[in-house]
Amino acid sequence: MRSDALQRRETILRATRELFAQHGATIAMDLIAQHSNVGIGTLYRNFASRAELVEEVTVTTLQEILVAAISAESNLHGEPQAWTEFLENLVKLNLGALSEALGAALPSALSERVLLAQRECAQAVSRVLELAKGHDLVREDLNGVELVTAIGAATRPLPRPFKDQAPQLQERLVQLMLDGFKPKAVAVLA
Repeated sequence: MRSDALQRRETILRATRELFAQHGATIAMDLIAQHSNVGIGTLYRNFASRAELVEEVTVTTLQEILVAAISAESNLHGEPQAWTEFLENLVKLNLGALSEALGAALPSALSERVLLAQRECAQAVSRVLELAKGHDLVREDLNGVELVTAIGAATRPLPRPFKDQAPQLQERLVQLMLDGFKPKAVAVLA
């Protein structure tokens, strides 16, 4: 693929992710093309159908999680700050809004490509989590599914009344969740 075509494709994916997170995966393809600054024909030349676009956004998101996990894994050996950076990277991916949009749009039987990306991602997140546990940076009882699910839940879009009344609520909820991941002294029951 030519570099300009590749760049255009990446622009479409970025715009689509943003729109999916804001409006759901059923947003009109015309609006995706408009937001991407391409014509509808260019959009369909890159992604023949909505299903293909949804799958590509899903795989791209999983790859971004994988990249964040690989970076954290390599840096955690000498820099405990890598754990915090990993969590911040996951939060920035806006997983809650995306997973809600993508969950409704993905077929019930996922493609082998999505399943492979999902497995690689889960394994990498688990490795990072185990390293973080070894450095006493995270609770021992936390697993990878809980970690990603909690971040997804904390980053789901809030209803408009909550946003209007407490504009910093989302950030506060994310911080409370991240604080809950930290290791704690377990109370001994007598």
